[in-house]
Amino acid sequence: MKKKPFCCCWDLEGPISIIDFAAELGSKLNEKSIFDLHKYNMSQFFTMISNYDDYIIDIPGVKESLNIPEYQPGDTLRLMAPLYVSCFKESELINLAKKNFGLLPGCKELMKILHKDWDIFVISTSYSQFAYNVAEVLNIPIDHVYCTELNVKQLKEGLTDITNSIDMLMQEIFEKYLTNNKDLDCVIDDLNSFFWKGQQSDYIKLMNQVKVIGGKRKEAAIEEISKRVKIPLSEMIALGDSITDINMLQRIKDEDGISVSFNGNKFTVGRANIAVTTSNSLGILPIFQEKHNIKEFLEKWETEFKKFQDNPKKIMDGLISEEATNFFSKYNFLPDFVDLTNKSKDQLTKIILRQEKMRKIVRGWAGSFN
Repeated sequence: MKKKPFCCCWDLEGPISIIDFAAELGSKLNEKSIFDLHKYNMSQFFTMISNYDDYIIDIPGVKESLNIPEYQPGDTLRLMAPLYVSCFKESELINLAKKNFGLLPGCKELMKILHKDWDIFVISTSYSQFAYNVAEVLNIPIDHVYCTELNVKQLKEGLTDITNSIDMLMQEIFEKYLTNNKDLDCVIDDLNSFFWKGQQSDYIKLMNQVKVIGGKRKEAAIEEISKRVKIPLSEMIALGDSITDINMLQRIKDEDGISVSFNGNKFTVGRANIAVTTSNSLGILPIFQEKHNIKEFLEKWETEFKKFQDNPKKIMDGLISEEATNFFSKYNFLPDFVDLTNKSKDQLTKIILRQEKMRKIVRGWAGSFN
């Protein structure tokens, strides 16, 4: 296979798909009679665990006090894994993944264009059942996908009885959370004890076999990819939208590569050097096409934006490619490109608000997770 001259690394859930697969699985647990899960609102349970994940990452000193220095953003998928392995078959997960890929508008067209010159990699916290199938439909080779491997069959073999653990999670901790008006603070100590301070139950043993590709593990992935394709990090583009992407984005930014907060939030805007806010995947196309003069392009775009912000047909000739202009006109949308370098605190706050607003418009419920 001919070596391609350029390389880009994409987060999956957000920049490619609107789906949060783990959250979708969480809601599907309501359909399971095992462990009496049908009695509970399992979407709310997933939210509790996701917020607990944020607490571990966001609050300084928590990882150290719990003696879990290896814990990374996105390890929600690790905490939830025993439930999923117990309740789903491998075939169920694959069928659920294939039922709805949730691709952003324009995604297939964009990837078809990029495949000509770009080596496309996916670096995702998402479970392999979702990540591999989304990659396949976009013609991204499976060996170009770094994701959270969830080998259901193998993990089930080491699983005996986690009923007592589930009962403690649901009947004691989750019920306490609901009784206290979904106040996470009231169950922090209980969750700490369950996951990190108690005896190694089968639940915890299975959980610890799952390695989520998030945080520093995403940074390790881009380092490996750089060596594979023999392209320095400074020549690569990385795109992410959530807290799980911060180490990857920061590393590319530090290496003077192109680090993109794609419909992101306060976590990614602070770690990237470009913010792209768009309702259509094709909105990112000029970033790829103007790679070699990206600073000049962004300056011109920001300076002239008010002249055409209400109509893509008003974009002046030469600012972006005719191909990109035609796409924006065809689908009647305009992306917002911002160079994050040297922006004031007030400017960054406004950029974050625009990104988060679009994130919620595009991703809906899934956009509420970091």
